[in-house]
Amino acid sequence: MQACVLRGANDLAVQDVPRPTAGRGEVVIRVRACGICGSDLRYWRGHNPWARQTLGIDAPNPPNMILGHEVAGEIVEVGEGVDPRRIGERVALLAYKGCCVCRYCRRGQENLCENTLHLGHGAGWTAREYYPGGMADYCPVWSEMAYVIPDAISYDEATFLDGLGVAVRAVARSQVRPMDNVVVLGAGPIGLLILQVAQAYGARQVLCTEVSEASMEIAWACGADGVLDARQGGLVEAVREATQGHGADVVLDTVGHEETLRDGLRMLARGGRLVALAIKPEEVRFDAALLSGERTITTTANSPYPDFQHAIDLMAAGKINVTPMITHGFPLSQALEAFSTAEDRANTGAVKVIIHP
Repeated sequence: MQACVLRGANDLAVQDVPRPTAGRGEVVIRVRACGICGSDLRYWRGHNPWARQTLGIDAPNPPNMILGHEVAGEIVEVGEGVDPRRIGERVALLAYKGCCVCRYCRRGQENLCENTLHLGHGAGWTAREYYPGGMADYCPVWSEMAYVIPDAISYDEATFLDGLGVAVRAVARSQVRPMDNVVVLGAGPIGLLILQVAQAYGARQVLCTEVSEASMEIAWACGADGVLDARQGGLVEAVREATQGHGADVVLDTVGHEETLRDGLRMLARGGRLVALAIKPEEVRFDAALLSGERTITTTANSPYPDFQHAIDLMAAGKINVTPMITHGFPLSQALEAFSTAEDRANTGAVKVIIHP
């Protein structure tokens, strides 16, 4: 079969690899769509964003990773112990599995498990010729992580469920309450999903900040109550003006720059919560007085298992609209062009690029 293989840093190729078979408790899916995530771009450039975001460390990547964890398709093979009636099911993949025995897994924090096996990441696997991922004709997965999707959700839409689970987790960490004023810093795919989840949770208004005109237009199309041009400056003042001088009850920072973190703290109302989603290995300085008045800052990492089904339910209920976010599609044979398009979003206007094996 064909697969998009990361052979090493900056060395991405579409090549022939062995077709996987279903082991005990596994299924194989015929991949119909796989999204390019921002983390895929960072893996391509030699980084390990999973280790940075989850474990707080820099870690090397093994060679020959098949990238892709935003995966949807249909089950074509089942392994021992899996009901054969599952063949033909339309599914989206929860692309990781915790070890089930560490302190985090036992506490229901499997998203923090350091022994995680992860599709498209290479994390946790023993050494092998190719590490499994979704940018391929076929992809193996643990049967319990192949979630059935209703016919109302297309394969392209289902590629957003991984990111939507992350958005659900981030909004839960922010403790958004009905009538809260929410600001999302950055209108990339995760930011656009967060804005819709926050609205579904009853936020009074959700404002987005962005530097790309194309992304600003998409934020409006996704239902933002206001879109602020970060190139113009004055974001803190604009947020306070939009909130009758109080500031934001919740800020979710999907950008991760020192400036966005400081601005996010400055625009918080008393009792406000800031969630930092993009963690970079750099020192950040800010005035500790910005945390006065019971303001808090926290982080989030991936999403626990239940959030994935919650994401499916939100999308199936029509509360999440991802159609405006799908800007580009490529066949698997053009994966290199797809990655370049996704990376050069300032010039291409890319928000979500989807590969179709």
